[in-house]
Amino acid sequence: MRGSGEGTWAGWPVLVCTVLLLSACRDPARASGTALYVTTEFDPTLLLTQVRVWGSVEGGDAFGPHVLPEQPERLLYSGETLRVLLGDVANGVQAKVFIEGLRNDVVVARGEGGAQVRDGYEVEVTLQLEPISEQPNGTPDGGTFCIGCDGCCVQGHCTGTTFNTCGTGGIACVTCDPARADACDSRGVCVCGTNPACNEPGADRCVNGQCRCGSGAACAPGQECVDGACRCTANSCSGCCSGNTCEAGNTQSRCGKGGEACVQCKKGCNADHTCR
Repeated sequence: MRGSGEGTWAGWPVLVCTVLLLSACRDPARASGTALYVTTEFDPTLLLTQVRVWGSVEGGDAFGPHVLPEQPERLLYSGETLRVLLGDVANGVQAKVFIEGLRNDVVVARGEGGAQVRDGYEVEVTLQLEPISEQPNGTPDGGTFCIGCDGCCVQGHCTGTTFNTCGTGGIACVTCDPARADACDSRGVCVCGTNPACNEPGADRCVNGQCRCGSGAACAPGQECVDGACRCTANSCSGCCSGNTCEAGNTQSRCGKGGEACVQCKKGCNADHTCR
């Protein structure tokens, strides 16, 4: 193979015009040399703004990756095409193509396919982009957005709002944590009773609509719920800990910082919470 593949982007209207212009004089498949003519298909609710394509030819070099268009200017639509020029390759070898769909520089879908190369011809390949099943943030559908959806979106499909598919307005569904919430409210928000879901550090469970730490009430400010008990820790207290009570740490009798045990100073407590 000579050099790497070159990607060019074209929508269906451009493709149709090109075929019509060339059909009167020669085979349109031979119009642009040895190439892959890739058609992309995907759910429009993926809201793709770019695609990234790369691959390899059997016995030859890899091509790509190419990001098309170079700068996102509009939403792409299913059925748009791109051409990957391959240069000099042996006739009949297999080409493997991979593609990613991007929305605002974030990969939200992937696909792959292959074709047998014909020397001097454009070979058509259709690639189906499927939503990524899970993103690092844990949303079930990788951030898919469903247009015109009153509920929430799972892999491009609108679904009703429930405890396991919580959300409204077509945003990605989330699953409420049964340990920290007991319902998904009308706003599509996980809640404990009428309050927000129980989050660290002050609580570890939702019981009868109330946030609790173990069998007791939620922890006071400056405390962390650790193994079902309220503790004063370095994570919860910026001053010093007197037992499990977080103190400001700026007095002679209780001086300290960073959640360390308070100390009594002989002369006083400095502004930086150290004794003098």
